[in-house]
Amino acid sequence: MFLVDDTLSQRQSRIRSYEPFVGVILAAVDFEWTVRRAILALGKSPTKQIHETVLSHCSGLDKYKEAWRLEVKPFTGKGLTEVIADWQFFKEKAFSLRHRLVHGVSGSVTKQYAEERIESILRASKSIAEFAESFNEPIYGRVIRRLKPR
Repeated sequence: MFLVDDTLSQRQSRIRSYEPFVGVILAAVDFEWTVRRAILALGKSPTKQIHETVLSHCSGLDKYKEAWRLEVKPFTGKGLTEVIADWQFFKEKAFSLRHRLVHGVSGSVTKQYAEERIESILRASKSIAEFAESFNEPIYGRVIRRLKPR
């Protein structure tokens, strides 16, 4: 679906081109990819260690928030909830829609309802990508590998 070489704008444009139901799921997939790449890029530990001990069993916003706190906050001074504007809406309304759709709790959504949530998720991904860039650690178009701790 997406390639590492895809830019943020290419990914987001592709996501917006789908039906709202699918767009929510793709936006969530892109967010999870983005946050995981940012944790690797900005983390304090070697990337192999992050893969094996932090990200190997990490899924869901609370676990990503904790992984960010352990790996990224010591280097950047900011938690994930500080990087993502309007964390509450993002967590409770936007990202939770992904779960309801994937697990069959909701079978459909209106276009407007889904688009508001898609845009929230895309803004979160963009905030994370731009935050990584601000530390000269781009997450697109490169292999992220650090052999020594920061």
